[in-house]
Amino acid sequence: MQADQMSLQSAKSSTPNEYMTFILGQMKYAIELPKIRGILTYPEIITPLPNTSSWVKGLINLRGEVVPILDIRIKFNTGEIVYNDNTAVIAVITSDDRMIGIVVDKVDDVQKIETDSLSPVSDMGSAIPSKYLKGFVRLEDNQMLVMMDIENVVHKSELMKS
Repeated sequence: MQADQMSLQSAKSSTPNEYMTFILGQMKYAIELPKIRGILTYPEIITPLPNTSSWVKGLINLRGEVVPILDIRIKFNTGEIVYNDNTAVIAVITSDDRMIGIVVDKVDDVQKIETDSLSPVSDMGSAIPSKYLKGFVRLEDNQMLVMMDIENVVHKSELMKS
């Protein structure tokens, strides 16, 4: 698995307006780059956890750290769930220093985004409820980029729900 990993050393030196973009279903989302610790191909071996929600895939060993893998595509019902060469796990670090891996359809790019241009997100227009989102921006190609509030998505209370 280590050969499939891409280290994001630049994440530590990034500015607050740099975001990693990724695809879930038909929408493009973004997470603050400083929260990201790495990008992995979907692991072949994930140790399942009993009595957890279907979106909690299990645990992996990532450089000696036990990391839960959460398939947010299942949590938010973003469309058909297919595991292929584009499927990736973004390893994020939360404000309480937990490392969590989130499964996405495809990792896209790093973009600089002016956060003062964020528009509020209503429950209409995204497969993901607005409490998990910070807002959206329109990109130059008139595509919408939704800023995910990853802290709310992977909050401990969310993991306890079935």
